[in-house]
Amino acid sequence: MKSYPVSEARAEFSELIDKALGGEPQRVTRYGKEAVIIVSEAQWLARRGAARTLGDLLVEHAEVLSDPDAFARPWVDRPLGEGIE
Repeated sequence: MKSYPVSEARAEFSELIDKALGGEPQRVTRYGKEAVIIVSEAQWLARRGAARTLGDLLVEHAEVLSDPDAFARPWVDRPLGEGIE
């Protein structure tokens, strides 16, 4: 994987995108240290699994959300100032 300093990456950004879309990740460094890697969206999604949305999470956790005890409060309400002497 080739590395580019930020200034060079900025000047050649379109080329970095084309290379990343071609399956070749591109590293961009800042002050000589690793900063970011540019990859295609397809590669990114493949590495982290399917895109996650709020709807996906709600469906995945529907059993927990339908359980009335899931939102049970572990404390008891009491009037403000009660118990203070």
